[in-house]
Amino acid sequence: MLSSFRLHTAEGGGDPLLYDVRGAFVTGPPAISRILVGETDRLVDRSIRATVRKTALPRAILTIRIVETGHLPLVVGGRFRAKVTVEATAVGNGEKIAAGGFTISTFALDGRHAQARLAERIAQRVASEFRLQEAGPATLATALFP
Repeated sequence: MLSSFRLHTAEGGGDPLLYDVRGAFVTGPPAISRILVGETDRLVDRSIRATVRKTALPRAILTIRIVETGHLPLVVGGRFRAKVTVEATAVGNGEKIAAGGFTISTFALDGRHAQARLAERIAQRVASEFRLQEAGPATLATALFP
């Protein structure tokens, strides 16, 4: 779990998020699909860019590593999973300030769709843990009514 990224205040009020995320790097070993790594990087970057903080927080950079992926074939489609680790590094001094990991799974009919869906799920989890805005695709409705 990524619970190490959060600090609960004694007063019970305030935002438990510790860091203002300034950037993220998504990596993986050669066996991991380039599509999965690239799409995850794009989606996390979009969330970081969409996030605006009202108060100054310690700045951090994330290193997201997709450690392994797996596939369980089913009668129709399959269950795809990815094991992910995340490290937060302080911008000011370069020290590792937090680390955590999680496993994401999803059902898909084919591998190409599964890679995109896993990337979405990983980006959503990172956005949730760091309280980033999940920026969806731009549409005419969001352009007219932000």
